[in-house]
Amino acid sequence: MSARLRLLLLIIAIVAISFGVVRAQDVELNVVGFVVPLEEQGTPLDEAYQAFIGGFEEAHPGVSVNALETPPEFDTQLLVDLAAGTAPDIWNQDASTISRLVDNGYVLDMRECVALVPELNLDRFFPSVLSIHQREADGPIYGLPNDFTPMVIYYSTTAFERAGVEPPQAGWTWEEFVETAKLLTLDANGNNASSPDFDPANVVQWGFRVRKWAFEWIYRVWQNGGDVIAPDGSTASGYLDSPESIEAITWLRDLVTVHQVAPTPTTLDQMIQQLGFLDRFLQGDFAMFDRGHWELVGLRSNANFTEGSFGVVGQPQNAARSTVMYASGFVIRADIPEEKKLAACQFVEAATNLEYQNTKALTGIAISANQEAAAAAVETSADPAIEAAFNAEVEFGRAPYGSVYANWPTIEERLDAMMERILAGGEVEAEVAVAVEEINRELSR
Repeated sequence: MSARLRLLLLIIAIVAISFGVVRAQDVELNVVGFVVPLEEQGTPLDEAYQAFIGGFEEAHPGVSVNALETPPEFDTQLLVDLAAGTAPDIWNQDASTISRLVDNGYVLDMRECVALVPELNLDRFFPSVLSIHQREADGPIYGLPNDFTPMVIYYSTTAFERAGVEPPQAGWTWEEFVETAKLLTLDANGNNASSPDFDPANVVQWGFRVRKWAFEWIYRVWQNGGDVIAPDGSTASGYLDSPESIEAITWLRDLVTVHQVAPTPTTLDQMIQQLGFLDRFLQGDFAMFDRGHWELVGLRSNANFTEGSFGVVGQPQNAARSTVMYASGFVIRADIPEEKKLAACQFVEAATNLEYQNTKALTGIAISANQEAAAAAVETSADPAIEAAFNAEVEFGRAPYGSVYANWPTIEERLDAMMERILAGGEVEAEVAVAVEEINRELSR
């Protein structure tokens, strides 16, 4: 079929839909992501899922939705099913692992849906979240955003009050962060880490938590004007080992080894074996830590939670103000039968419009990628200031590298191992050099 004929048929389809001539009918959509686990049946989320599916089927006669539970190890199983042609028609895909699906041609370019469903307006989405699903401006769109979270800093109001320190404000700097963390780190005698009498062997309140996981620190490199690998994914040389990246990694290590405002990994492990980290945070044993919107769920359900016991603030800035946004989006299999395509596109439109996206407030796990729904959630939230603080970070968010590089999960493992060795006392430049060699080996495959 010629390109001109395909264009003509697409125009005819759009016109027909506009006049109500064409509708999806007599098809069954296999959809993953709208079934709760057995123990959550009967919950408001379960009821919202059922109401959405029922409403969609009522609005689209002839279309039935087969809602499937998300299987264990879904990302791995999905690759097998896609290769075999037995994958679901629609599912909610973590953007951190979507690149390998894109590289293999497994997901539909959602611009086809925009052409087929006139009411599917891309303006409903946060532009920066939508761009996570695009590799280049005006290029293919691999999935439409469902929800997301920027990584922010949670702070304990108990710890701040105990130390007599004012809560941080958005736009603070690395220097201010370090000074604040020092004031918040207290020994058993009440001395903070800025005091000459501070006893680092007897800390009862820590200013910050540092861990090896790259998803919790990669934006520190960005904040200092550095990066991990080349934009084209060809090499880590000149990026992970650049002066800017080395300085950022050293800065992070120094929070543990020099400033002593964060416990060593061994000390941290011992502490959370005795009592869970969120318990310790809410009791004020830790003043600050990095995390996404999902942490609100665990904190608010914790027995130690009380209203106002914590807040959130954007990441500190240095050369730049930056964070990472972890997101998910609805995708359609690229080889979906033509007779199902319209119905699948209509389903994604319904799942990303305001009515359904308002249900995100039921769980609080993530922020709706629909701008209007996200704004409404601020007003209806149990703590509007926290929701507003998350939303304020959207403009500084960058795409997770798993949405760009198919081999990112393996690269991330190398970065985790590198930071583990550094936090255990390894020399920064030497450990970075080892990681660069390992990552370059992976990139050359």
